[in-house]
Amino acid sequence: MKLLLLTTTLSLTIALHAQTSKTIDYLSPIKKYDLSKLWRADSIQTEGNGEKVPFPEPLGYIGSNYQRFYIHYITVTKDKNNPYVYHVYGKTKVKNNICSFKGTITITRAILDKVSDNPEYKQGSVTGDIVFKEDSTQSSSGVFRGKVETDFTLDKKGLLNYDALMAVADGFNNNQCSTTWTSYKTGKSQKCNWGDYRIPDSRNLDSGAGCVVINEKYIGNGWQTFVAAYGSSDKNTKKAQQFEETEWWK
Repeated sequence: MKLLLLTTTLSLTIALHAQTSKTIDYLSPIKKYDLSKLWRADSIQTEGNGEKVPFPEPLGYIGSNYQRFYIHYITVTKDKNNPYVYHVYGKTKVKNNICSFKGTITITRAILDKVSDNPEYKQGSVTGDIVFKEDSTQSSSGVFRGKVETDFTLDKKGLLNYDALMAVADGFNNNQCSTTWTSYKTGKSQKCNWGDYRIPDSRNLDSGAGCVVINEKYIGNGWQTFVAAYGSSDKNTKKAQQFEETEWWK
């Protein structure tokens, strides 16, 4: 029994070492950077070649029926006293209901990869705790609690940016947020996830490999214009694209 226990413990230790040996703990060094531009900026640079594209608007869902969920970060600012805390102000939208919110992202983990997709850059990621509180005086409001996983790059000058080096690859994603939304009024909770380009834990909703493909079962839950704009080509495509690009938070 002791031999079996020793063998099991040794195997677990080796497995854990294998999982962590490819990364470096970067929690302390990350303090010196301002991570706000990982969540709110005008544009991002793709493939490391200088090409810039508009900063992506997150895709999201709420509830077991995968109702489309919109969220926009209007401002993200680093706390003056705690270098791991970022203050977020923005708005959410479900159907026609728009709520403003304030909250924080608190960095709890940061790692740097030993191997990069591009030798010109180092790649890493941060994990943060999310607490976003919608205005309680507004209709159908509540609080979001969960986590965000965000990938970043460091160039040869040590400048930190949003990691879009593999933006052309199938299944590319960033800023993966997994939360639970709890209603102020009823106290009931629902899963609410969102992210850039893809949504975490959305296999039932999104069956696409290279890009998002919405399950026909859920298209009627707020995904009609998305499918018309990016999933098909018909007379409504241009109108749908214009709707998708509407700055609804203003």
